[in-house]
Amino acid sequence: MKEGTRRWILLGSFTLLLAALAVVLVFLNGGAPKLSAAEPRIEVTPEPKTEEDAVRMRTPAPTAVRTVETPRPIYPEKAVNLLVNGSPLFAVDSREAAEQLVRMYLNECAYENLDANAVLLTASVDAEISTVPADGSAEYLAFDAAFNKLRKNRSLIPVRRTVERVAVLTETPAPQSTRSAQLFFGTRLFRQCGVASRTLVFTETLYKDGLAVSETETLNTPVLSGVAQNLLIGAYAVGTDMTEPEPSEGVRGPATSLSFQAPIRGTLVGYFGLATGEARYGVDYTAFPDTRVVAPEDGTVVFLGERPGYGYIIEIRHEEGFTSRLSFNAVPNLTDLALGKHVQKGSTLATLNPLEDASECVLHYELLIDGVPYNPLFYLP
Repeated sequence: MKEGTRRWILLGSFTLLLAALAVVLVFLNGGAPKLSAAEPRIEVTPEPKTEEDAVRMRTPAPTAVRTVETPRPIYPEKAVNLLVNGSPLFAVDSREAAEQLVRMYLNECAYENLDANAVLLTASVDAEISTVPADGSAEYLAFDAAFNKLRKNRSLIPVRRTVERVAVLTETPAPQSTRSAQLFFGTRLFRQCGVASRTLVFTETLYKDGLAVSETETLNTPVLSGVAQNLLIGAYAVGTDMTEPEPSEGVRGPATSLSFQAPIRGTLVGYFGLATGEARYGVDYTAFPDTRVVAPEDGTVVFLGERPGYGYIIEIRHEEGFTSRLSFNAVPNLTDLALGKHVQKGSTLATLNPLEDASECVLHYELLIDGVPYNPLFYLP
């Protein structure tokens, strides 16, 4: 074979080999030519085969969310959360601070609005209080801020307390008045001024969150019985144009076993009755200075001293409701008289002491029975 023919044969074989290699590469690439960068790529969405595929194709794929961590607040090293019934209220500096805070809050709530008639019986926190180390889940508050927050909102830590109060109830009995034939017309005599009854009433009040929710009466104790006012109104009528009353003026009093004597040896100068329109509730004696004044009957000294409208007075209480009242127009010279001393009939009580430049002394003597004045002459011999 010639040399030229051999070259052409080798060149053709090499060309066929390159063509075959190109076919193999096309097959390996999917049998389709690659799109150039300038050619747009068209994507075809396959038809859903089932309803689930349709839902899945309509639902967008979840988008990844980037989580940003919030920096944890800086608390004191021993900070704790104050828990009320297991729920965090706020964080404070330490467990000791939380305990002090609750104690101060309870003490303020316990003694709130207590007046002079109120007594605190019980006070307690009406919730479960506890502490745990602060974990950043509750707001941190300084001590004063935490205390003010509790004071402004009592429901945060409810407090239950019981307060006892005492009240004085008074009731005045209706006054009584009686017309008396022993008193001169137009005069009025209080035999009893009257006293109101008094009762102590104890109550217990239950407070929650600062508000009263119930009140119970626990004790009702009478401490003073009332006494009605007793007034005597004079009904004894005598003429007012008389210059001096008669010795037998007035109404006789009740009979008695007592035997009275005149308190002084002197001259009767004024009788029981109305004298020139003014009531005289006893008799008047005049005597010389240093004349003895004696006890009209056995009795006990119940008053020594001056009284408006009378001057100096000695009062002696006898039996059966009788009282002798001796009045001087000057301070007498007393013996050894004293309040509460028992004196015997006829014993010396004092001697008359005249006023300056007076030659005679005056003794006024009244006899009262149960507080009502009677004419002493009805009981003297």
